[in-house]
Amino acid sequence: MLDYLRMLRIRDWIKFYPLFPLAGAYLAGGGQDQTLLVLIAYLCLISYAFVVNNYFDAEIDRQHRRKVESGTNPLAAGKVDERGVLLLMFALASTPLILSFRLDLTGALFVVINLLLLTAYSASRIRLKERYLLDAVSHGLMFGAIPFLTGFLLCGGDPSRGTILISLIFFIVGCEALIAHQIVDYAEDLGSTTTTVTRIGEKNGLLMLGGLAALSLVFAFAAARLYQISMAVAAASALYLMIYPAYSVRGMLNDISHRSRAERGGADSCDSEVPCQPIPGNRELRDNSSRWGLR
Repeated sequence: MLDYLRMLRIRDWIKFYPLFPLAGAYLAGGGQDQTLLVLIAYLCLISYAFVVNNYFDAEIDRQHRRKVESGTNPLAAGKVDERGVLLLMFALASTPLILSFRLDLTGALFVVINLLLLTAYSASRIRLKERYLLDAVSHGLMFGAIPFLTGFLLCGGDPSRGTILISLIFFIVGCEALIAHQIVDYAEDLGSTTTTVTRIGEKNGLLMLGGLAALSLVFAFAAARLYQISMAVAAASALYLMIYPAYSVRGMLNDISHRSRAERGGADSCDSEVPCQPIPGNRELRDNSSRWGLR
């Protein structure tokens, strides 16, 4: 039973993705009961996303000893059976559908759309996760914009320009989560899988991440002006939107800083703060960076 629970990879998302539907529920003025149902629905939906990803990646993961040993995909390690995983996926998909139809039909439609996207992201032959730019777009939709809008609609919210504006911010943050993950895993992915960052390169990936962060700031200030939010709240939001992308790839930025100093001669003189050996792709640095993107 514990291995089936590991299929959900809860540690990868529990501190991040549930906030988006909860933000929608809060903005809609949802009651405690409604908000609780939204939370339960999305805990199941997000869990489904990671289980279905493990299911379709099982054969690929079996070829990587590190992934098998890490225990992130018990199906690849042979610790759970395929039939049991399929039953788990059915339970995780049906629960949010049942709950959402009790709350709001339009919101339930968004749950269906979310489920379809989560499946198409990992499913064989479609695999949006391996398609140039579509990987980031689908990730931003299925973990950012759609969960926010679904939480808003399920709690009886009436969509407006402001709602759409905020959903765009969450869409961008969802895109950033994946791009950051791809940057961190660039060395590992190169030559073994296709991602947007492996197509455009590590440096362009960092530029793309910076561009998305700048765009999110524009939308954030527009939303603050529309809702007449206090300067303190607006400044805190802007600070988060700037810090989050940099924090997500902090290991990679540290790597680049070390290499830059080494190129200026720090490594030649064996500066105590600069390693004498190159550290591109250092596993420890990458493991300390973002793991919120679904890969």
